[in-house]
Amino acid sequence: MATLLPSFPHALSKPHHLQHSHVAAASTRPEAPSAAPNPASSRLRRLIARDDLAEAARLVEHSTSRGEAPDVYLCTKLIRNLCRRGRTSDAARVLRTAEASGAPVDVFAYNTLVAGYCRYGRLDSARRLIASMPVPPDAYTYTPLIRGLCDRGRVGDALTLLDDMLRRECEPSVVTYTVLLEAVCKSSGFGEAMNVLDEMRAKGCTPNIVTYNVIINGMCREGRVDEAREILNRLSAYGFQPDTVSYTTLLKGLCAAKRWEDVNVLFAEMVEKNCVPNEVTFDMLVRFFCHGGRVERAIEVLQQMSQHGCTATTTLCNIVINAICKQGRVDDAFEFLNNMGLYGCNPDTISYTTVLKGLCRAGRWEHAKELLDEMAWRNCPPNEVTFNTFICILCQKGLIEQAIMLIEQMPDYGCSAGIVTYNALVNGFCVQGRLDSAFELFNNLPCEPNTITYTTLLTGLCHAERLDDAAELLAEMIQKDCPLNVVTFNVLVSFFCQKGFVEEAIELVYEMMEHGCTPNLITFNTLLDVITKDCNSEEALELLHGLVSKGVSLDTITYSSVVDVLSREDRIEEAIQILHAVQDMGMRPKAVMYNKILFALCKRCETDQAIDFLAYMVSNGCMPNESTYIILIEGLAQEGLLKEARYVLSDLYSRGVLNKSSVEDWH
Repeated sequence: MATLLPSFPHALSKPHHLQHSHVAAASTRPEAPSAAPNPASSRLRRLIARDDLAEAARLVEHSTSRGEAPDVYLCTKLIRNLCRRGRTSDAARVLRTAEASGAPVDVFAYNTLVAGYCRYGRLDSARRLIASMPVPPDAYTYTPLIRGLCDRGRVGDALTLLDDMLRRECEPSVVTYTVLLEAVCKSSGFGEAMNVLDEMRAKGCTPNIVTYNVIINGMCREGRVDEAREILNRLSAYGFQPDTVSYTTLLKGLCAAKRWEDVNVLFAEMVEKNCVPNEVTFDMLVRFFCHGGRVERAIEVLQQMSQHGCTATTTLCNIVINAICKQGRVDDAFEFLNNMGLYGCNPDTISYTTVLKGLCRAGRWEHAKELLDEMAWRNCPPNEVTFNTFICILCQKGLIEQAIMLIEQMPDYGCSAGIVTYNALVNGFCVQGRLDSAFELFNNLPCEPNTITYTTLLTGLCHAERLDDAAELLAEMIQKDCPLNVVTFNVLVSFFCQKGFVEEAIELVYEMMEHGCTPNLITFNTLLDVITKDCNSEEALELLHGLVSKGVSLDTITYSSVVDVLSREDRIEEAIQILHAVQDMGMRPKAVMYNKILFALCKRCETDQAIDFLAYMVSNGCMPNESTYIILIEGLAQEGLLKEARYVLSDLYSRGVLNKSSVEDWH
């Protein structure tokens, strides 16, 4: 990092918002005063001014057919206006007509059409146009196409286009390089992006504040916030002052790392240096503080918004209300709701529904009903979402009769019960084991049941072990063309696995795929779990290889199950190979996976190797847990090294690594 920082060149540049206007301006040639405008040009100008673009395009074609070359500036303006309305084919026809007339069509006209193609996703058309241009392209020709490719994740194609650009001796601009730098940061990481920066400097292109902001963002995305902070501190040495984007980006990185004190320090510095925070800054801070459980700090930030010319939105206040309710402080949430006017906004239905949900979670049903009435007279009437929230929680709490009464009141508020409402009731009945009531409601639904309805009933039948009824309901679901989803199948797969019907579960997974439903990790982890419990490592490995060959993205839970069965079958070397494969895929195995291998090594009485493996575990950034140490202590004892085992036990207890109960259990 020390070598990286001084290498950034010094330069002055326009702010980010001026960068884009500069691009736009460069794509349209300024109008030169005409000594004697001809009548066709005057008419063309009027048609463009009153937005009669179809007639303007016809006039260009008519003038050309009479052997008159149209005004290139006006044609460029017409092309731009057509592109803005998505009529890129008409714009291309105007350009071809101008070319055919012999008019001196310049790079500005081509740039305008290229930008239009890119705006509407016609990247191949833009590329063909650039390749066929009779005039030398410039940076403004290529940059929209490079941006379009990057936005679609086609970074490799964008880099190839940059090579083409350099081959045609067209110097990329700082905007071109910055677009690429940002895309490479996102797709390949900050390290790869530095290659683009090195090439940028080698070509004599000076980074601007936007470039540095992209670098700061790339570092923060990878958790390298201290290095990002160092870049921000050095910006003045490069000829820039940090702007709102610089500070907001670094603040976001610090928030993501939960470095709250550093967030407070940096925000204070931002204000002190007269770098005005904007709505984006405040919105980001409030969201992160709420997500991190620091609601009081979020409220403080809201209170500061007006001091900087910003106004809180109802949406932002609703996030605060939700965070307060999650802490169980429903009265404080209600008080905040009543004081929203102090922040320049008014509560909406979502505000009230959030507080209502908090009251329901706290079991304060009477207060919830009062709030429902208050919503109506405060001219913020409850909607179906409000009622469904209330009804769902009542059903979850087993208060089904109260939920039914509330459904009966819905028409009084201009609301009607739908399938979401009835699904809540069906679920409530199933949770209570009242399957007959659930099916009575199901058979008399005033609306069509959906996948959730059937899946809820299937879950209830499986819990009641009514397998024949579940099979019959599944057949009805298929017959009625109600789409089966992965959740539906997972309910049945889980039931079969719990009962030990592994073959049936695997058969169901194949049937699942026949219905066009792709199994997910839950499906496979459920199967692997039951297979590995039977100590069937061959089946587990076969399933694992099948998943990999099908391109399924697996997680550490999947691999941990396989490591477990291999370790229990004393196939430790293969288990370690699986662990290495997990690491090679960029995943970080958790302590539970290491512990399975450690246990197998100790069971073999290979404690020395187990200790070496523990060192390997720590060196890979995985800290041992209490189970890790207990496994090693028991391994030492198993080898007859009781004195050493007791010493390690006492030492770990004295350092607070093991609790008293663990020590007593071992003795």
